[in-house]
Amino acid sequence: MSPTTPEVSVIIPVYNGEKYLAESIQSALAQKHAAIEILVVDNGSTDGTPNVARMFPAIRYLHLQERGLAKALNHGVEQSRGRFFGFLDADDLWQPNKLTKQLEAFARNPATDMVFGHIEQFISPELPDPIKARLSIRDKRLPGRVKSTLLIRQESFWKVGSFEESTNFADFIEWYMRAVEQGLQEVMLPDTLTLRRIHGANYGFTDRDKRIEYVRVIKRGLDRRRRLRDA
Repeated sequence: MSPTTPEVSVIIPVYNGEKYLAESIQSALAQKHAAIEILVVDNGSTDGTPNVARMFPAIRYLHLQERGLAKALNHGVEQSRGRFFGFLDADDLWQPNKLTKQLEAFARNPATDMVFGHIEQFISPELPDPIKARLSIRDKRLPGRVKSTLLIRQESFWKVGSFEESTNFADFIEWYMRAVEQGLQEVMLPDTLTLRRIHGANYGFTDRDKRIEYVRVIKRGLDRRRRLRDA
């Protein structure tokens, strides 16, 4: 690896995320592992997101005219140079030792393709009390098979392929099902690596009526496995 090649590429997709983006970027910059590049991929924001991103000269800011979370993710990985890919939602936070813990796990077992960790959910502290009272967290700490806890080898990611751009919300579920089908080896660390911010505008709260997409994605994955088994 040359001195100019980062070990880890961190991809932060964002749409109208000016409120929390700075904190997310700072949590990536605070990683104890220094050999990283950070790519903020803005997919058509109309708020002050570009101004927030440009406050950080150490990051690469990429702007897309076309909306779509999967499009932003794919553009980010296509522009990345790291040996490992990490993903951070623009309203979530990484613990300072996230990458160090995960890279140690890869070093312990070179056959590992991807490493996850636990996620802890928290209600955003600036919210008014009446809004906080309406937001409930049933399971505060969970094993996090989600993008924001994942660290994956570059070659392992491309073995599975890009995120499916026809999805709006189930991009990672669809990708992860393909990763399992490809036989990728994963590790789940017991450490809390990512903090998920609950603020009332999360997709899970604002787009409950669109959850049917998750059902369709899972059905497509099951049908695909059935065809492979029959073949």
